[in-house]
Amino acid sequence: MTINQVDLGEEYKKGVICDLHCHSSYAGGTGSLDLRTAVENMPMKGVQLVGTGDCLFPPWLKTLKEQLHDPEETGIFELKNASEQDKATKFVLQTELAITAPIGVNRKVVHCVFLWPSFDVVDEAIQTIEKMGVKNSMGRPFVTNNSIEEVGAKINTLLDIDPLVEFFPAHILVPLGIYGPKPSITYLSDYFGDVAERIHAFETGLSADPTITALIPELDKLTLLSNSDAHSAALNRLGRELTSLDMKKMTFAELIDTLRNNRVCYTAEFHPSEGRYFLTGHRAGVNNHKADEYCVYSPDTVPKDMICPICDLSLKPGVLQRAMELAKAQGSEREYGTMYGPKRNFYRMVPLVEIIANGIGIKSPNTKSVRKIYELIIGAIGNECQLWTTPLAKLEEVLQKLVAEKIANAIIEVRKGNFCFAPPGYDGSYGELTIGETSDYS
Repeated sequence: MTINQVDLGEEYKKGVICDLHCHSSYAGGTGSLDLRTAVENMPMKGVQLVGTGDCLFPPWLKTLKEQLHDPEETGIFELKNASEQDKATKFVLQTELAITAPIGVNRKVVHCVFLWPSFDVVDEAIQTIEKMGVKNSMGRPFVTNNSIEEVGAKINTLLDIDPLVEFFPAHILVPLGIYGPKPSITYLSDYFGDVAERIHAFETGLSADPTITALIPELDKLTLLSNSDAHSAALNRLGRELTSLDMKKMTFAELIDTLRNNRVCYTAEFHPSEGRYFLTGHRAGVNNHKADEYCVYSPDTVPKDMICPICDLSLKPGVLQRAMELAKAQGSEREYGTMYGPKRNFYRMVPLVEIIANGIGIKSPNTKSVRKIYELIIGAIGNECQLWTTPLAKLEEVLQKLVAEKIANAIIEVRKGNFCFAPPGYDGSYGELTIGETSDYS
């Protein structure tokens, strides 16, 4: 079941590289999207346009207004008093909303990303959600609904504030995504109601990529996006997924036009098996699990009753299993391992700092020693995106002259596909990188 990524050819040289889904510290999680750190790190990653995260939350909005400006009034922001080098990193006003509504006897929570063209529109959106009764007390506001019709009505109201307001479902197959397993739905309209007709794009999430979302027929007509959903500007977080958009000019209107008309050059994908919800399983370390015993299953080996055979607790469905279920539910016989629907240009990547840390035998990718080696490599090849698109022979030649053999070998082995995540990600745990071995999901 090994998947070979699409050969990008010259596509990697095109477009504006974007990461449109991020968070500040106000949304929970760990770390924080410090704008200054983002401006320092993103040129090394190759990312040019970054979502601000959490712009509807007043304390973070205050920070954004203090630190960012839109000098040409195009809806694209940069740091105030920025140097020419700093101006290489632009920002777009963005937030994630948690939309909740009943599905049967249970409630479903779905995360959606919204993009806004100006601070004035953001201010109006804040007033709008407050009129809806939303308690705007954290970075990711919760919009509670009593019916699917109400979901559609409220999202329509937000979209109608300005013709350029755009939204898309986030990380669609994980528990807080639209296709998340509990409670489950089959079609976008089963949850979004009539506003489903205004959905132009979707986000894969870290545990899925085009090989997995290709199983779901109703996504064929939509623009595929990949974003980091990062809560930190660290080199292994922000820009760990990205999308290159065919933008002819750097304006918000042009950005929205690319999303609405599927003008994607390519996406760069977190390896799905590293993602926290890739396979079905139950986290080790509880009840009868041994320290080195993992309860994780590929779709063809999942127990029919979804009960852990070791500890008798319920297993959490992974995104690969969920995508296969949706293929059947939508009347398709699509199989994992075959690409369906429109051509999606993409490549898979592992954060370079993680590879370096693995190569020198340390656990944390965010140490000074790792960053020093990272900056040395980036200085030679340009940016991290180019690590994955530079011809292998040329990359090998550069690395062998630049860094220790064990580090060069680790990077080259990953580029060759001679690596895996063992165990793969499941039930909220990231997959663990192993270089020099492969698996069915390499």
